[in-house]
Amino acid sequence: MKKGKKSFLVIFILVVVAVGLLGFNNIFRPAGSSNSSDEDPLSRCIQHLRGGMHIHPHLTIVIDGERQTISGNVGMSIMCMRPVHTHDVTGEIHIEHPSFQDFTLGDFFSVWQKPFSRGQILDYSPNLEYEIVMTVDGKPSDEFENLIFKDKQQIVIEYKKVVGK
Repeated sequence: MKKGKKSFLVIFILVVVAVGLLGFNNIFRPAGSSNSSDEDPLSRCIQHLRGGMHIHPHLTIVIDGERQTISGNVGMSIMCMRPVHTHDVTGEIHIEHPSFQDFTLGDFFSVWQKPFSRGQILDYSPNLEYEIVMTVDGKPSDEFENLIFKDKQQIVIEYKKVVGK
């Protein structure tokens, strides 16, 4: 075998071994992401999982009687899918993670980069005329951004006129 071909073969084998030892995902992961267990789990890039955690709560936001669109592809990009994300505008939130852990409604709004708390929903804040009310599975909830997601939850957040005003 010629010296050039032999060198190429040795380099090729070393690259294959390095990829195997370091892991394919560690080499081709988008810049700024990692799978360290001590990092913020919302910053992880994940793949669709067959095992682990995979739940689907549903979110509806109503502002003064008008249903708002929950954006599609929240937490999704060409290079990365976050553990909390949407695929479409139906309001279904996907939570996928290799291990079971708590993710909250506040986590979703953080990934969506929209404000939400007891004191604000999107661009709306309670005042003398309007209040923010949240129900989970038809029952009033004051958990707001701290609500822990569960599979098939029906979450409704309303910004509406205070009763009697």
